Amino acid sequence: MNAIILAAAAMFVVLILVCLLVPIRLRLVWNHRRRSIIFSWLIIEGGSNLKDKTFELDLWKRRILRKEFKKTKEGVVEKRKKKGRKTKEEPKEVEKKKARFNLRFLWEEKELLLKLTKVAVRFLGDILRAIRWDTLFLEVEVSTPDPALTGILYGQLCAVKYSTEYSFPKACIEVKPSFVNQLPKGSAESAFSIRPLNLFASFSRMFLNVPKIRLVKTFILKKRR
Repeated sequence: MNAIILAAAAMFVVLILVCLLVPIRLRLVWNHRRRSIIFSWLIIEGGSNLKDKTFELDLWKRRILRKEFKKTKEGVVEKRKKKGRKTKEEPKEVEKKKARFNLRFLWEEKELLLKLTKVAVRFLGDILRAIRWDTLFLEVEVSTPDPALTGILYGQLCAVKYSTEYSFPKACIEVKPSFVNQLPKGSAESAFSIRPLNLFASFSRMFLNVPKIRLVKTFILKKRR
C-alpha cells in the first residue's frame, strides 16, 4: 500500500514538474492580411484572429471550442443609447468635481502609486528576461506628408534597427522610406516561449512586493469618501 502511495506521489510530482518546465510557445502575426495570436502548451493549442474576431481552442489536435466576438448592429446601437443617457444625466459641473477629486486623491497617494509602479516595472523586467525569442521580424515603411521629416525619421529608425539587431541576433528588422504615401505602414511577426515556472516565480514576487494591506486601506478610504 505504501509503495502505491509513493508511486502515485512521485508521478504527481513529475507531472507538476513537466507542467512547470515545458515552455508555453506563442506566435504573433500583425500585417494587413492577418492579425493573430497563436499559443501551444503540452496538448493544448489555440489562437485568436483579431481581424476576424474569432477564438479557437484545440485539445490533442481536435477542435473543442470556436467563439466569434463580432458585435451585432443592435448591440452597437444599444451601447450608443446608454452613452447618450449617461452624458445627459451627468452635468459638466459634477464631472469637473470628480476630476478634481481624483487628481487630489492621486496626489495624496503618490507614494503608493510610486511603489506600485516600481513593482510593475520590476515584474515586466522579470517577464522580458524570462522570454526566449525564437524569431522576431519587423518591417516598417516610414512615410509622412513632409519628405524632410520622413528622411529624419528613417535615419533615426535605422539607428534603432542596428542596435536592436546587435542586442537580439535573431531579430530581423527592415526599414524603408516612402515619399509617396503620407501614413506609415508596417508588419510584425514574432515567435517566443516562456516557462510557466518563470511566470509563477514572477507573479509570486510581484504579489509579495505589493503593499496589500495599504492598498486595501486606501481603497476602503476612497469608497467612504
